[in-house]
Amino acid sequence: MLEENKWTFRRADKQFSLEKWQKTIDLMTDLFSAPAGFIVHKTDDVYRIIVSSEQQENPYDAGAELSADDNIFCKKVLRDMAPLYVDHASQDSQWDDSPLVKDGFESYLGVPISWPSGDPFGTFCVMDFKQTHYQPSFLELIEQLRDMVEDDLALLDNFTQMREIAMLDSLTNIYNRRAIDLLCQHKLNISKRLGFDISCLFIDINSFKPLNDTYGHEVGDLALICLADTMKECLRETDIIGRLGGDEFIALLQVQPGDCIDSIADKLNTTFQVNLEKRGIPVTSLSIGSGVIAQPKENFAELLKRADEDMYEKKQASKAAR
Repeated sequence: MLEENKWTFRRADKQFSLEKWQKTIDLMTDLFSAPAGFIVHKTDDVYRIIVSSEQQENPYDAGAELSADDNIFCKKVLRDMAPLYVDHASQDSQWDDSPLVKDGFESYLGVPISWPSGDPFGTFCVMDFKQTHYQPSFLELIEQLRDMVEDDLALLDNFTQMREIAMLDSLTNIYNRRAIDLLCQHKLNISKRLGFDISCLFIDINSFKPLNDTYGHEVGDLALICLADTMKECLRETDIIGRLGGDEFIALLQVQPGDCIDSIADKLNTTFQVNLEKRGIPVTSLSIGSGVIAQPKENFAELLKRADEDMYEKKQASKAAR
């Protein structure tokens, strides 16, 4: 489930705090009488220390990184997904080019940390500048402390999944109204700081009530799902898409000079009709209104209102032209 950084580690996060892990690492180094202990998080490119024991002689602070290309102990732990104990590294030729050995570390004991899915998260380890002679009970102890960290990851994983579910529309699996209000306003705030343009699309399915009345709500639900899938197909991952309620949908787009909103709307309409036909759903069309930021202090509610008004005008014009 972890891609590059499924979770941003923040000490201010009310749902989880690294202080507990800090206490665990400090306790471990005290019990081992060791000068350094770490919790290391593996990303695609680096091994990042997210918790570091607080002894003065520890040369690595939290936030320090080692390249995934380096010959380091944690790399072997995660490659084998097994504990590793090196009691005298300078006497073992496989560690001759290790930056950790060059920094004076002679001993390493570490175990892998996994997400609940089984995917590797990182390592839990203790290191010493001198040769060590740990008994089997030391490995058992570090595994027990590691299990506490994995229990926290399981709680965090459950919370993350519940939070994601709470922000999704249960029928279409795109953002719901609550998430739209939160994410779109955040996107507007970012656009003001970074200076890019934002456009809002307000999308409504034409003749949706007759579709429901004639063919039943099951067919109506399929049309809603088809529209959500069409938006995913036609728009970018960086765009925010969601269902406001009923047959009303929203898309917030980051646009560049020269982007034609009408062309985007036409593509959505055409693709939606093609997808309806492919799925055997009676074909109807979309009414799509748009709005762009008119002034720097405009909020999302105001932008949405203008896009809604534009959609209504286009829907009325379409009816009058029939």
